[in-house]
Amino acid sequence: MNHLQLEELLRGLDAVERIQLRTRENVNDFDGGELADEPDGIPRMQGKYFFGNDSVSVHKHHRFAVMPVHKHDFIELNYMYSGSCEQRIDGRQVTLRQGDACLMDRNVPHGIAPLEENDILVNLLLRKEALASAYPDRMPEGGAVASFIAHALSERQRHGRYIVFRPGPYAKLHGLMRDMMCEFFDPDGHSADLLRHCVPILLIELMRIYDLDLNYEPEPSLPQGVIRDVLLYMEENPGSCTLAELAERFHFSPKYLGSLLKSRTGLTYTDWVQRQRLNRAARLLMETDASVDEVARQCGYESLGFFYRKFKARFGRTPHDFRNAPRSGPYNP
Repeated sequence: MNHLQLEELLRGLDAVERIQLRTRENVNDFDGGELADEPDGIPRMQGKYFFGNDSVSVHKHHRFAVMPVHKHDFIELNYMYSGSCEQRIDGRQVTLRQGDACLMDRNVPHGIAPLEENDILVNLLLRKEALASAYPDRMPEGGAVASFIAHALSERQRHGRYIVFRPGPYAKLHGLMRDMMCEFFDPDGHSADLLRHCVPILLIELMRIYDLDLNYEPEPSLPQGVIRDVLLYMEENPGSCTLAELAERFHFSPKYLGSLLKSRTGLTYTDWVQRQRLNRAARLLMETDASVDEVARQCGYESLGFFYRKFKARFGRTPHDFRNAPRSGPYNP
C-alpha cells in the first residue's frame, strides 16, 4: 500500500461509519463486549479485543457519532490525519487539528465529539510491552515524553497522563505515521516486526517535537478556563514548582506556556513568581508580627540581602520602612 491508496482507504466509509452516518448514534466495534464496567462508572476498553498477539495496533476512528467518555487499559496516540476534532480529556476540552497528536496513558477518561467527512482521526494503540521493548536497556533521558514513558511502564503509580503535540507541517511525524498505517492496513510477514521497531523512532520524534515547540495554535482557541486554572494554581502555589513542572501539569510545552503567560500577564514566569512572593511578603509584614527574617523565609528567600534588594525594587522602600509606613486600610497589592 502506498500513501495514495492509504488516503483512499481512510476517506472511504467503513461498515460502522455507514450505520453512524445514517443514525448519528455510536456503534461499538465488538457490540460493547470490549467495554468493562468500572467503579467510577466510566467503561474501560480492553486491549485483548484490539491487539491479538501483537503489541501495536492501528485503527481509524469511526466518524459521524459521539464517542462517549471511556478509558483504556492500553496506551493510545491520537493522530489527526485530516480536519479537526474536539475531545474532552480528563475533564479538559482539547482541540486537535490536522497534524496534531495526543499521547494518552492508560486510564485517561476521554470522549470525542462527532467527526464529519473530512475529519480523519487515526488511533495508534500500544501495549505497555511495546514501550518496554522499545527501551530494553535504558530509558530516554529528560523531558515530558521520557517522563511519560517511565510513568506508563510503572505499575506502582496512578496512570492518567496525556500530552498534546502540535508539530506544524514540517515534522517527520507525518510521514512516519503514514508509513506505519500502510504497514498495518496492508501487512506482510514482516509488518508486525517493522511496526514494533517503529515505536522507538516515533517516540523520539515526539520528543523532538516537544523540545522544538513548533506549536502554532493561536491563543484565542485556548479555552479561557484553562488559562484561569493555570493562573489560579500559580497564585495558590507561588514558586512551588518550575515552569517545566507547571507545563507538564497542564499539558503544554514549557516554552509555549511561558509565551502564553507573558502574553496574558505581561510578565515572564520567573518575574510573575517573584512578584507573587513579594506581594505575599508585603501582606505578612502588614498583617502579622513575624520578623523580616521569618517573612523572607516563608516567601522562599534564603538570602536576606537578596530579599531586601528585590523588596525595595518592588515597593520603593525597605521591608522595615514598609511595615512602619502609615496605612489607611488593609494592604491590597
